Amino acid sequence: MRKRSSLLLVGSLSALMGLTACAAPEGSSPAPQTGDTDMLNVACSQQEDFCQAITAAFEEETGITTTYVRLGAGEVLARLDTTPGEFDVWSGGQAENHLLADDRGHVELHVSPNASELPAHYNDESGVWSGFYTDSVAFCSNQKELESLGLEAPTSWDDLLVPELAGSVAMPHPATAGVGYMAMFTVATLNDGDEEATIDYFTKLNANVMQYSKSAATGTEQAGRGEVAVAIAIDSDCEKAIKAGFADLVTSYPEEGTGYEVGAVSILSNAANKANAEKFFDWLLTPAAQGLYADVPSFAAPTHPEASIGPDVPRQDTVNQVDWDIRVAADSRSTYIDAFESRIASSNDAV
Repeated sequence: MRKRSSLLLVGSLSALMGLTACAAPEGSSPAPQTGDTDMLNVACSQQEDFCQAITAAFEEETGITTTYVRLGAGEVLARLDTTPGEFDVWSGGQAENHLLADDRGHVELHVSPNASELPAHYNDESGVWSGFYTDSVAFCSNQKELESLGLEAPTSWDDLLVPELAGSVAMPHPATAGVGYMAMFTVATLNDGDEEATIDYFTKLNANVMQYSKSAATGTEQAGRGEVAVAIAIDSDCEKAIKAGFADLVTSYPEEGTGYEVGAVSILSNAANKANAEKFFDWLLTPAAQGLYADVPSFAAPTHPEASIGPDVPRQDTVNQVDWDIRVAADSRSTYIDAFESRIASSNDAV
């Protein structure tokens, strides 16, 4: 269901940087009503409250009526195939998914004038996407549940395989939740791209999984309620759950290395409001827009070096992150998801 943003969800943003609307790229198709409406339709793959806040803030700043639909990255890719033109811009989700959308012809290239203010690895050189937040794959554990099992918070991927955790692990489904695939690609990277070794790991892990959830946030909440002992999650989601009242949760990381997310924005083909989509894209790269992370809070780290960072945002510079090749991650996605569904989920007694 489409949700309408509210102007009351965020405070004044009078300090926001001025907006810079870019000219339409050369060779662009005569998309309907490009820039001559006061509307913007956003596919949002971030936390619900951040989707509300970011669209409300943009609407307040520009006067452009901004609506959004909250969808996981896999769901956005599916919707782009079935209902092209439904959205003008895709906000959030791992950058590799935006590459996949471009591979399928769903992205309009756009190099923002603000992109040069970000570290180079947060931009796609050709203009498919730019990154505006980052966080890492982590283990979000319920300390009381772990204590009842005689375990400590996991610090290795292999720690999730112990028999004491049978039926006590939550993992987001790789086909619907980007974090699920990130976990698979992380293990694949740690195994030098060995597909069989990766499938073997998740086959073993399957015995301990209570449920493959539609979204990563669901698993985090299950851990918070004590329904599972450990959830494979994003560190920012775990921190958010802790601050929301799940005080028994604790975040830990696999010492051998973990994956990380570059949360991206891209402009979608056949956008009915292309000029507004470009304004939104450019605005997300400003320190003021990214500073909203501290106000919501979302607990993800901004990519702009001058953006404010909330006091409880997990430090990304202390996490041992694997060498994350976004192009390879995009190209490998269908291989690992197909293998997961045919060889693991189909034989699994978890939901």
